[in-house]
Amino acid sequence: MKNKFHWYDGLFYDKMIAPNQDGTFAIMREMMKPNSSVIDIGTGTGRFVFQATNKFRKIVGVDLSSRNINFANSQLEKSNFKNISFLHANATEIKSHFPEKFDYSTISYVIHEMPYEMRLTVLKAMSEISNTIIIGDYFAPQPKNKRGISNRIAEFLAGTDHFNNYRNFTKHNGIYGLVETLGMLIVQEKIGVHGTSHIVRINKKID
Repeated sequence: MKNKFHWYDGLFYDKMIAPNQDGTFAIMREMMKPNSSVIDIGTGTGRFVFQATNKFRKIVGVDLSSRNINFANSQLEKSNFKNISFLHANATEIKSHFPEKFDYSTISYVIHEMPYEMRLTVLKAMSEISNTIIIGDYFAPQPKNKRGISNRIAEFLAGTDHFNNYRNFTKHNGIYGLVETLGMLIVQEKIGVHGTSHIVRINKKID
């Protein structure tokens, strides 16, 4: 399995980047029923998982960065949470790790940094291990306000490949484009504060 590293993974991500996603995380949690089972793809340092632990009976966070997973596990060891766990794994192969099906699979601010074909593959894999998918990511295109401009700058600073994938994500109409291509159905959606985030609950209709 390929290990993926960003220069900002680990402590920097947890303290400087992840907190900016709290508004999106809150909306995602509201879209899910209490006492459900959840698998969070691209969990990073596990911020969404830790915030959701009191609402759900089981949560698994998965990430391709061992640095992120190691940080998440170090935080877990300091807690008393018994219903969460973390796994270093590739999202495209996640079905092999879990024979059971989750009520929900979630993914936030990860899809936009993937190459086009990988986006499709990951969403298909999520549809195989869960009954419902929740996606939180950038609204495409970003509004021309202060927050939208700062988001584009952040994507540019994340590196050439990352920025090119973000531009491709926008070119293909963001989450709307993914849902249409895969034949999925949006059953609930919300645009976040400043008009920069897009959160959807989708049902799969993949052949």
